[in-house]
Amino acid sequence: MHAFRRTRRGYLTRLDATERAIVGRVVADVATLLGWDVTEPYAPDDAEPDGRRGSRGEGTSSHPDVNLPDVDWGAVGLGGDEDEEDPRAPLDPALARLLPPASEDDDIAGEVRRLTEESIRSAKGERLRRVWWDLQGEPGRLLVAPEEAMTWAGALTDVRLVLAQRLGVEDAEDSQALEQVAIADADEATRALATLYLALSWLQESLVEAMLGELPEGGAEGLDPLG
Repeated sequence: MHAFRRTRRGYLTRLDATERAIVGRVVADVATLLGWDVTEPYAPDDAEPDGRRGSRGEGTSSHPDVNLPDVDWGAVGLGGDEDEEDPRAPLDPALARLLPPASEDDDIAGEVRRLTEESIRSAKGERLRRVWWDLQGEPGRLLVAPEEAMTWAGALTDVRLVLAQRLGVEDAEDSQALEQVAIADADEATRALATLYLALSWLQESLVEAMLGELPEGGAEGLDPLG
């Protein structure tokens, strides 16, 4: 897995076949949690949905490359149960992170959820589907068009939120402890999820840094996908 870097045509990274499959799987899992099927065709007019849009390599990156672990990823999943009837509180805590309440007042939160949840699910599901299709191309370089960079950043945020919940990450201290979890936890699936969380955090950071590098000083407001 290579860090994103800016080129004349967009933001370029490199993912091998295993990396594409792993990231694609968790993207699909998160979309399923939201009630979306990422395999439905996605083909905008200006690009093929296969991730093979080439680019001449340009620019440099301060991020070293990372590798995902060689584990049985079929045993590692992010799916969960969903409350279909109560509009106020999803049963799955990971879904609750993706769709947090708009108010501490249960009645207000329920009404806001009733009015807005479908559109929020749709927006999140659509960008996850875009990323999933981008990952379906041939191994090697993958170019994200400038207008799709925030789509990628937002989708990676949603995947990280679900991973964080599954790993019990509540704050920065928990996040920092994941490096040790990824190395030494007794459970293989937990080690794999921790490593994946760290790798996707690193990949997202490289994308955001490449995006921010194009802005004039003071023009970065609104680009933080975790905000």
